[in-house]
Amino acid sequence: MPDSLPLSRAARLANVSRGDLQARLKDLDIEMFEGKIAIGDLLRAYPDIDLDADPTLERLAAIRRDAFAKRGRKDTRLPDAEVLMARLHDFQATLTRTKAALNNAELLMRELSDELDNALDSDDRSLRELVGDLRRRLQRAAQGRPPTNDREAVLFAKDALLSLMNASVKLLPSGHEFFVAGQDSVLEGALKSGLYLDYGCASGNCGQCRVRVLSGRVKQVRDYDFVLSTREKEDGYILACSHTPVTDLLIEAHEADKPADLPRQQIRVRVRKQIPLGDVAVLLNVQTPRTSTLRFMAGQRVRLTSDSGSAVELPVASCPCDARNLQFLLRRDKCAALIDECVTGEALTLDGPRGDFLLHDESVAPAVFLSVGDGIAPIKSLVEHAITIDHAEMLHLFRIDDIPVGSHVGNLCRAWNDALDNFTYTRLANSTTPQQALDALEQRVVDINDCDIYLAGPRTWVDGMHAALAARGMPGDRWQIAIAE
Repeated sequence: MPDSLPLSRAARLANVSRGDLQARLKDLDIEMFEGKIAIGDLLRAYPDIDLDADPTLERLAAIRRDAFAKRGRKDTRLPDAEVLMARLHDFQATLTRTKAALNNAELLMRELSDELDNALDSDDRSLRELVGDLRRRLQRAAQGRPPTNDREAVLFAKDALLSLMNASVKLLPSGHEFFVAGQDSVLEGALKSGLYLDYGCASGNCGQCRVRVLSGRVKQVRDYDFVLSTREKEDGYILACSHTPVTDLLIEAHEADKPADLPRQQIRVRVRKQIPLGDVAVLLNVQTPRTSTLRFMAGQRVRLTSDSGSAVELPVASCPCDARNLQFLLRRDKCAALIDECVTGEALTLDGPRGDFLLHDESVAPAVFLSVGDGIAPIKSLVEHAITIDHAEMLHLFRIDDIPVGSHVGNLCRAWNDALDNFTYTRLANSTTPQQALDALEQRVVDINDCDIYLAGPRTWVDGMHAALAARGMPGDRWQIAIAE
């Protein structure tokens, strides 16, 4: 039975975010080794873990269904029969080793008991008393902890079942971890987990998603045209877009960690639909071709151009975890011509990405998001990304705009609030001043100075917030700002 778990899997078993788990371990001075936590330490940190809860963690699937508003994603599927049988075979080997170790321990106990019985016949009274005391202690230990009450064993069983449904992948050199569910490819699992793995076409033609498997086994799940060299195959290289994990993996892969790492792209996209946001705006949904998904970071912008020449630069209002289905907020008073042209099926040219209004991906500090007016678009992208990577201890969203109550955006924010234990949502009046907004943040957030803060809104409003911060003597070095007007 393994005595340690990867941090991501431990967080799932404890039903907490990675950020919560890391903060808890820090408070208790519990150390990890090579990114893993001992099962005993996990139970010490969370003694109230519900060992009877569903180990397949359907709650996470429910959160994503609610949080992302069913934007055409397919349901999580079971691994295919071949992968599932391979994982069951590995589990059988683990059970065999565990049973063998148990048999050896029981045999040793019997042999030791026989030796102690023989020692009781000794003429040495002190030795007989010592041996008798030892036998009683062994009997009490064996009777006092029935196997069914072994919490570490139960946790091991839950982890084993989780491993059948989801494979864990660790990336080097970053150390990032993610899960691959069902028949998803390694690339799909990475993108859905909010990681910026290198790729181009995502269909096996370009080879940009090459990664090197250092340990573990994979299975090819789709054909591809790119030809790996004999040397690359011998060194363990695969195309991440065309293979799924059979076992947990350790792979070597390059990730984009700054905007300059992403290529500028020009992609022809198709309008899927418009979602009205009252009389003030629409949420435009477009889709890229399967062979050209947009590589971008949450919070970045692109330029949309119609065939007639109508063009506008807009922040992407959706998460990079679903880079084929993109959303944009279009104001009716600013983008009327483009809105009129964006009928279902119409083609647009997308150019980008650009911008550096980004989430601190590695931070576990509470995150505060403040959107003003059109700032809800990049903030929405950041929030969806923060939910996906699940690092921050808490997420607080404050929203100021004239989008009517009951619109798609408001319903989505409330869905996040209802589905996520570490998320709060506050809608402030459209007339709220920077000073009033800062007062609201201080009232609702425990210590704003310990938070990462993301503000997107009109320049005059941003300048007003700067002045309010300076008047309070609050540091501005943890504020990320985007001008949206």
